[in-house]
Amino acid sequence: EYTIDIFFAQTWYDRRLKFNSTIKVLRLNSNMVGKIWIPDTFFRNSKKADAHWITTPNRMLRIWNDGRVLYTLRLTIDAECQLQLHNFPMDVHSCPLEFSSYGYPREEIIYQWKRSSVEVGDTRSWRLYQFAFTGLRNTTEVVKTTSG
Repeated sequence: EYTIDIFFAQTWYDRRLKFNSTIKVLRLNSNMVGKIWIPDTFFRNSKKADAHWITTPNRMLRIWNDGRVLYTLRLTIDAECQLQLHNFPMDVHSCPLEFSSYGYPREEIIYQWKRSSVEVGDTRSWRLYQFAFTGLRNTTEVVKTTSG
């Protein structure tokens, strides 16, 4: 298990939110989040996830005049990481953070990574104990569940 503090950003287009104005982008407070459609993203391998609320909800909503939406929030996630110890102590482990839509099928929602979208903060503050961080990668996987 590992704990990670992230800023999770999602962007999408919603043609219902297009507007004509000299203003190019609306910077909205977190109270507006419940007023528009937001993807039902969840973290599949999380044991616990908490949004940050001090001193205000740590989330941001931006809407561009072409209907593009940016939704960002800060989360702390406790996630599962299965360690395979077959070559101990020379094992190499990968601890994923897996997310997907909770209820929408692939025909209705597709997650795509934006280039250079994963940033790693200052690694000096990390507590990895007996592990060494060797890098990260983002991958895409299609998962079929019993609900579709």
